[in-house]
Amino acid sequence: MAQFLSPMLERMDDGSPGVQLLILTPDPEVAAAVTAAAVRLTSGRPMGLLAATSVARAARLMRIRPSPVVAGTPDVIVDLVRAAAIKLDTVRAVCIAWADDIETHGGGAALEAVMAELPKDAARTIVTAELSAQVEALIERYARRARRVAAAPNATDQPIAVEYLTTSANARLAVLRRLLDATDPPSATVFVRDETGEREVHDTLRSLGYAGTGAPVRVEPVAPPGTALAILFDLPASRGELREAAAGAQRAIALVQARQLSSLRALAAGGPVTPFTLPESGQRARAWEQTMRQQLRDTLANGNFGRELLTLEPLLDEYDGIEIAAAALQLLDRERSARAAVMAPAPAAAAAPSSMARLFVNAGSRDNVRPGDLVGAITNQGGLASGQVGKVDVRESHSIVEVDASMAAQVIDRLTGTMIRGRRVIVRLDEGRAPRAPAADRRNRATPRPQRGERR
Repeated sequence: MAQFLSPMLERMDDGSPGVQLLILTPDPEVAAAVTAAAVRLTSGRPMGLLAATSVARAARLMRIRPSPVVAGTPDVIVDLVRAAAIKLDTVRAVCIAWADDIETHGGGAALEAVMAELPKDAARTIVTAELSAQVEALIERYARRARRVAAAPNATDQPIAVEYLTTSANARLAVLRRLLDATDPPSATVFVRDETGEREVHDTLRSLGYAGTGAPVRVEPVAPPGTALAILFDLPASRGELREAAAGAQRAIALVQARQLSSLRALAAGGPVTPFTLPESGQRARAWEQTMRQQLRDTLANGNFGRELLTLEPLLDEYDGIEIAAAALQLLDRERSARAAVMAPAPAAAAAPSSMARLFVNAGSRDNVRPGDLVGAITNQGGLASGQVGKVDVRESHSIVEVDASMAAQVIDRLTGTMIRGRRVIVRLDEGRAPRAPAADRRNRATPRPQRGERR
């Protein structure tokens, strides 16, 4: 971050009013991390900085004391402009960090709205982890013929191994408890970046029996040498901060949201970034596999195969027998899921349907995923009845699945890290829309049609 922030911060005029440097980020966490890095780079300068992680808070602070450096997502910046909390006509430089993540998270429309409001002569810097076709198009649109600079290596670029456990922002405390139960480390440190999170983690550790300065698990920014486990409750802001938080530990596990995985890989500087699976997820998968094996044993012991052998025998010229069996098992699982979805009884008329939540799954048609695969995984491993699964929309790179809102957290917890069609999936709430109201509620809110001859 220092490599692209330093030149822009050096050109800022401490005495000029208005926003001078605008940093557009893919999510609030990156905005906070970028601003934290800028605070260190501007030490000793009377320069105001603001991480616009909330529209209401940022608008109030900008009215009290305007900051020349503002970082936030394109959506938040658009809302601040509409609320007249900030004006972009004084911006001297804009930085899009990171462009590939902004495009991935669907921030292109808001980004275009912000860029249209900026002065034409504002300097433009685009930071990206990879040069995809979408990023190339964005560079051509906003920074045509720009000079391209690769990040220079430094002392903190030594690879570091990190494991990760995907979770939502609101479930991190529960996942922290489960992680400590699963690993039971003799010594551990928990890295927390903000005061609110630190207070919550302290309370959680106290409730688990880790109280006092000599407790084996403590909230510390740096893992002392010999520490068994470093838990990254928050994502570090830089590679140096990651090295301080985890290098002294024998093992490091980060609690990250799915959208933060690319940032974690960048911080690891090429080190192995591997998923950590909680034991109960593996136990559920093994129990299902054991049940399936027993069913196959019963069928092999009691079955009389004739037509089936004639059907499969020609395939032995091309495939091994176990591959054919695996394909047949996959077809069976898919057929069971589809049949369960079709044969599910309709909910009782007296029961009030719950709202539906939309879940994002990072597997789509290019991974050969079909609706039946997703329904099967959600019902078999997620623990839902087929009637609790709504619309399934399989797209090229991902899928959107509607489930009972009251069961969404359970599905996210149980499915994240499991395999669907050979791909390890990550499931999170689709933040593009609010939970969908039941059909009955939508009908109740519908405007009645006017009678003939009556004005609307």
